[in-house]
Amino acid sequence: MLRTLFLLLPALVLQAQDSLIPGAMEVRPGIFVLRGAPDDGTCAAIKKQHVTHVIDLRRDGEPDLNCQSEAVRMQDLGVQYLRYAIGKTPPAGDFDFLRTILRDLPRGAKVLLHCSNGNRAAAAICPWLVLDKGMPMEEALRIAKLAGLKLPETEAAVRSYIGSKGRA
Repeated sequence: MLRTLFLLLPALVLQAQDSLIPGAMEVRPGIFVLRGAPDDGTCAAIKKQHVTHVIDLRRDGEPDLNCQSEAVRMQDLGVQYLRYAIGKTPPAGDFDFLRTILRDLPRGAKVLLHCSNGNRAAAAICPWLVLDKGMPMEEALRIAKLAGLKLPETEAAVRSYIGSKGRA
């Protein structure tokens, strides 16, 4: 019980704070999930918060997708930009890849993940929270839902992946 309370405390504190990046939720210190693409206000906050990496999960054909422009904008801010398109039901390989990216970030790195509405970005962070940070799955899913996870099929993909790794 005490371990669970200890794990929940950072999430409760983060939830109580105003967002440091407009439209984003800080799911762990320095790890942000943004609903939508970065706009001028988001970019100003990215610079102010010293975000080091932006991961864009949008797929070809999504409205307002301009990866080239976003990549240049992030480069101008000194931020590393990665586009890794995932669907609403990501396969295990996508979760594996994104967990590796998050695990391999340099010490002190800050990352912002985004998609068109936050559903996939919030889903992508969930396995990392559970499998790499030791958060209970239901707590990670609660945080992911606050950050934008809303489609039942996306949540099912997250649950299936985490279950396949021996956590439920």
